[in-house]
Amino acid sequence: MSSHTKNVRSDALADHVHPTAIHSSPRIFHGWWIVATAFIALAVNVGLLFYSWGVFLSPLAAAFGGRAGVSVAYSSMQVAAALYGLFVGRLVDRHGARPVQIVGVFAFALGYALVARATSLWWLYAAMAGPVALGSTCIGALPSNGAVARWFVRRRGLALGISTAGISAGGIVFAPASQYLIEHLGWRRAYDVLAMSVLVLVLPPVLAFMRRDPADMGLLPDGAPPHRSADDREAHLAFAARELERSVRPGVAMRDRSFWLLAAAFGLTMTGLSSLLLNQVAILVDRGMAATQASWVLGATAAMGVVGKLGFGSLLDRFDQRRVAAACFVLQAAGVVLLWQTHSPPALVCYVILYGYAMGGNATLQASLVAEAFGRLHYGAIYGRLTPFVMVAQAIGIPLTGYLRDRTGSWEPAMAGIVAASLIAVVLVLQVRLPARDAR
Repeated sequence: MSSHTKNVRSDALADHVHPTAIHSSPRIFHGWWIVATAFIALAVNVGLLFYSWGVFLSPLAAAFGGRAGVSVAYSSMQVAAALYGLFVGRLVDRHGARPVQIVGVFAFALGYALVARATSLWWLYAAMAGPVALGSTCIGALPSNGAVARWFVRRRGLALGISTAGISAGGIVFAPASQYLIEHLGWRRAYDVLAMSVLVLVLPPVLAFMRRDPADMGLLPDGAPPHRSADDREAHLAFAARELERSVRPGVAMRDRSFWLLAAAFGLTMTGLSSLLLNQVAILVDRGMAATQASWVLGATAAMGVVGKLGFGSLLDRFDQRRVAAACFVLQAAGVVLLWQTHSPPALVCYVILYGYAMGGNATLQASLVAEAFGRLHYGAIYGRLTPFVMVAQAIGIPLTGYLRDRTGSWEPAMAGIVAASLIAVVLVLQVRLPARDAR
């Protein structure tokens, strides 16, 4: 490449990252505040929508005529969220996560207030597929992971590991909290309290800290120090050039075989994960455990997920991400076998530790592999196009799990299917092609 071409590229990148605006680095890189905000948003979103659903399932089934009809409400929410993700991803790329998440907070709170007042299954379906699904899409993984991916490159795995740990933290807090609220207030008033918690917990940090891009604040990804020499400035611009060059447009990504491999792999593994965790309380209750105790076991499983996300996040910055994902899926399958084949308390403890740790890596792996395969420039739009395939798979798999349980009178056929899905996902993710890494 000629010297003139290099200078032109450096000048263009200088305009993109605003190096002249870079000032003295704050004591704490603002990207870590982005991570903290994403942690809270994911904790509330997944804690309320996913982990709490298993706790609310029995009272909702009693109110609306059975588990099958209520399960359709959750599936309708997933399908709607997948469709919303197609345009929410573009909005995140254009305007950043902050305005999207502000809308999401109010939509989610409204949706839960409507669920609290549902008088029929159709009302429940409308609330879940309407404001709840929209709100979840707008505060959840798509804007949160997109923001973190923009603020970190070299330390992206660690940053995503910390932020997505909020997913499991939400289970630790909201599964037992929901059970407590139901027992003391009833399920309707419990939903009202949870609706208010979205406003109180998510809105303040989003308003205070969420920003679109480090360049908007005169900063570089990962909190690079202020440039003190021309050589240092050029090195940072060269690194930014490589990162931008490997970013592909959404249409190009969808024509890449790796996009479909990732969609299939995570569609399978996330469907198995969701089907098992949403029914974990019911599985344990069927075995004779009290509902309150079963909700605490679910919270403990989520707690191990925090450890798993941090562990897998640190591995992603050091090893081939495909192999890290494959190891995660194998451990996940082993955990399901443990729950399936053994019923003693020590075995249940081993299941919580092994499966909790393994399933904790899924969200971190999906977020990081999308960025690793396709870059960060169009991350929101690409993630938004991949999400529908994962969500539709879950929308099919979750009620299928309930159907198999009702049809056979046992959870074992569903568990066998979950193990098979995880092992197929291992084969698929190992075939994903990733660009060569720079030295980290």
